[in-house]
Amino acid sequence: MSLDLSIRVESALEAQTLAISNTAKQMKAAGIDVVSLSVGEPDFDTPQCAKDAAIQALAENFTHYTDSNGIAELRETIAKKFREENGIVQAVASNVIVSGGAKQCIYNTLMALCNEGDEVIILAPYWVSYPAMVVMCGAKPIIVSGKVEHAYKVTVEDLKQAITPKTKCVIFNSPSNPTGMMYTEQEIRAFGEVINQHDCYVLSDEIYEKLTYGEISHFSPAAIPELASKVITVNGVSKAYAMTGWRIGYLHAPDHVFREISKVQGQSTSHPSSIAQKAALGALQYGSHDVRTMHAAFAARKTLVCELLSQIPGLRFHIPDGAFYVFISFDHAIDDVDFCAYLLEVFHVALVPGDAFGCKGALRISFAASEETLRKGIDRLAKGLQAYGSKQ
Repeated sequence: MSLDLSIRVESALEAQTLAISNTAKQMKAAGIDVVSLSVGEPDFDTPQCAKDAAIQALAENFTHYTDSNGIAELRETIAKKFREENGIVQAVASNVIVSGGAKQCIYNTLMALCNEGDEVIILAPYWVSYPAMVVMCGAKPIIVSGKVEHAYKVTVEDLKQAITPKTKCVIFNSPSNPTGMMYTEQEIRAFGEVINQHDCYVLSDEIYEKLTYGEISHFSPAAIPELASKVITVNGVSKAYAMTGWRIGYLHAPDHVFREISKVQGQSTSHPSSIAQKAALGALQYGSHDVRTMHAAFAARKTLVCELLSQIPGLRFHIPDGAFYVFISFDHAIDDVDFCAYLLEVFHVALVPGDAFGCKGALRISFAASEETLRKGIDRLAKGLQAYGSKQ
C-alpha cells in the first residue's frame, strides 16, 4: 500500500513572507530587538464600529450557522459597494460570496475554474500565494514578468504572447503586492481587449483598492461591460479596515462561475465566522472615517520611506501608487535571499526577498509600521547593505 502524499500540495511552496515573519517573532520572543518590515498587516486597531458590531452580535447570541455564502445584509452591502464604488453595475447580492479572507476567495475561485492541464497567467512580481494556489488546484502557473524600467508592469504585448488556448485565467492585482504599482484605466481596458479575444477569465484581486496615493485612480476590470461576464472581483476588509485577524473576504462573480465557487465553499468551510461577518458589516457601513485616517498615515509613511531610501546608494525603486510596500532592486548583482537572511541574522531587520515574488535581485519593504520603526529598520538596511558589500 502506497503512503504517498498529494503531488500537487508537495509541489507548492510555502509562503516566504509567513516564514520570515515567524522567524522574526521567534527572535523577538528570545529577547532580540528585531525590526520587522516584512508583513503586509496594518499596525492600526480594528475600527470601533466593527468591534461594537461584534460585541452586539455576541450579546444577541448570533453564534450559529449562517448561509454558506454569507449573511444577507452583508452581501447586500457588498453588492452596493461594488455598484457604487467600482462601477460593477451588474453586482447583486445573489452573486456575492463572503469567505474566510480574500485568500480563500482566490483559492475557491481557482478550484472552481481550473482543470488539469489548464494554465493560469500570473503577472510578476506577484503575491507569494498565487503560484502555489494554482499548482494546488492542478493547473500550471505561467509567469509573465514586468520589467523594472516599466515600473514592473506587464505590457499588452507581454500578455498577448503569454495567452494560449490552454489559458483558463489571468490573475490581476492592482494596486500590486509587492510593488505598490497600479495599472491605469487605459491599460486595463487594453488588457480587456486582449482577454476578450480568448476563452479565459480574469481574477481581479483588489484588496488594496482604498490605499492609493498618486494620480492613478483604482479601476475594476468588471466595470468594462463587454468583459464583465469573464471577471471575478475579489476584495475584503483586512487591509483597508485593519481587520486581518477577522478573516473576511468577499467576491463577486458571474452566474455560471458563482455557482461553482459557492459549491467549493459549501463543501469545504461552509461559511466564515458569524461574529466576524457582523464586524465586517459594521466596518463597511460605518468605518469610512477610520479608513481615511489610516490612509493619511500610510501616505505620510510612504513619503518618509521613499525619502530615507533615496539616501542609500545602490538602490533603485519606484514610488508606489498604492498599497503599503516599496519594492527595491539593486544597482549590482545581489543574492536577495542570502542578503535578507544576512540582514535578519546580523542586523535584526526582517525584509522579504524579491525571489518570493518571482523577481530575483530585489526586496520588499512594508511601511505598515510606525515612523520610529521605519527609521530604525531602514537605518539597519543601509548599514547591512554596506557591510554585505564589503564582505563579498
